[in-house]
Amino acid sequence: MRKLLIVLFSFIAIAGCDNELHVTATWKEVPVVYGLLDPEAEYNYLRINRAYLNEQGDALQYAGVSDSINFENLTVKLVEHKNGIETNSIVMQKVNGDTIGLPKDEGIFSNSPNILYRTGYKIQATSLYDTYYYDLVIVNEVSGKIYHSNAISVGPMFLVTPRLQRASPTITISDENEKFIYIDFQEGFNAAMYDLVIRFRYFEYPKGKPILAKMDSVDWTVFTGRETHGLDGRGEQIITVKGSAFYEFLRASIEADSTVEREGIDCDFSFYGSGEDLYTYVQVNKPSIGIVQKKPEYTNIENGLGIFSFRHVNRFTHVGLTDEMKNRLMVSERTESLNFVIP
Repeated sequence: MRKLLIVLFSFIAIAGCDNELHVTATWKEVPVVYGLLDPEAEYNYLRINRAYLNEQGDALQYAGVSDSINFENLTVKLVEHKNGIETNSIVMQKVNGDTIGLPKDEGIFSNSPNILYRTGYKIQATSLYDTYYYDLVIVNEVSGKIYHSNAISVGPMFLVTPRLQRASPTITISDENEKFIYIDFQEGFNAAMYDLVIRFRYFEYPKGKPILAKMDSVDWTVFTGRETHGLDGRGEQIITVKGSAFYEFLRASIEADSTVEREGIDCDFSFYGSGEDLYTYVQVNKPSIGIVQKKPEYTNIENGLGIFSFRHVNRFTHVGLTDEMKNRLMVSERTESLNFVIP
């Protein structure tokens, strides 16, 4: 998964889930759940582990034992509701993330097997006419205990400027000090905050040998944690960002190398709309800057810990670079050391 979000989502991304578990009473059964449903995703995932404390031995020793943090037999279901009426019940499949390209970060806690729960069912987005919410039901088939959560679906945003929805869109980002990137969009239903990440793709090859070109990319986080005007989908966000900041980002993120040449290819724009529960979780877990460092614990898992919420990721992919922008990459004093060329 991405580093994101976007610093915003990095602590719950499935591929890089936080390895820290809260400590509870001796072997008390407490599920720790992390999961965001996304109507735009091909698969949606949950991570469900067990919090524990063994007073008879070293907790770090038990942290490395998969049986200590993984439940033996869970049934995990999503119950879909449309306008208050139940429309479907989806059983999530237990998978090993290592076998599907979603490895867990290294750490003191066991990362093998890397147990996830996923579904390929098409999660629905809330719209003007239909509101969707999903109940999460976790049943421990061994103990018989049942755990619940629920989340309201987030709808898509509508991008006004730049106009990237049209066929074969292009963009020019200027490096002049008084030139800006103007971003104007209508908020999605039930979205509480937004992040924007621009992925810039480029070719790199030894000087004079474009036949050996390899594609690479860097992700520019334009903004994070931008609060919406409300949850009714009527708010409008208008953001201006200096174009020169993009060129400064490239200079800091791509290594200068006099032996290579580079060609700008295109950009992806990814808008991350977060549900209200995720927004609250992020606010509660922000670093403390006052004298009082202890923070309240936020969870929306009944009799458990963690977060179950929504995000809606709107991606505008393969936005081409204009000839003007390709030229600026080549001649700008901010990026001239990166050896961009026009083929």
